[in-house]
Amino acid sequence: MERLVARWAAKDTAGLSRLFADEVRWWTAPVAGAPWPAEVRNPREVESFFLGFRAVLELTGITTRDLLVDDADAVLTGRLHARVRATGAPLSYDFALIVGVHRGRITDFRMHADTLAIARALAQDVPPVSP
Repeated sequence: MERLVARWAAKDTAGLSRLFADEVRWWTAPVAGAPWPAEVRNPREVESFFLGFRAVLELTGITTRDLLVDDADAVLTGRLHARVRATGAPLSYDFALIVGVHRGRITDFRMHADTLAIARALAQDVPPVSP
């Protein structure tokens, strides 16, 4: 988890992809209009995901809150800070990242994030949330 967050914060997409196993079980909540792939199954697609992310959002920081480790599984919660490249607008949202590791490589990756905040930041036509 430490290497994953460090490489993400360092904008090292190639290094990120090398942390993943040849076959990855991946889930991220879909964001309408986002340039990153919705389905990821291997390190090459992992790199494509993070390149797509970086194409529209400039990561400015990651604030971590809690880390829970149970053998080869870990859950990290925190807040991601970015700037929207197209507009320069700041964006911050909470996240929960769940990873599973086997033989030193990430085999499971699940990212829960505020997709409404991301979609709005990317100027997608998102209806208001009902009260």
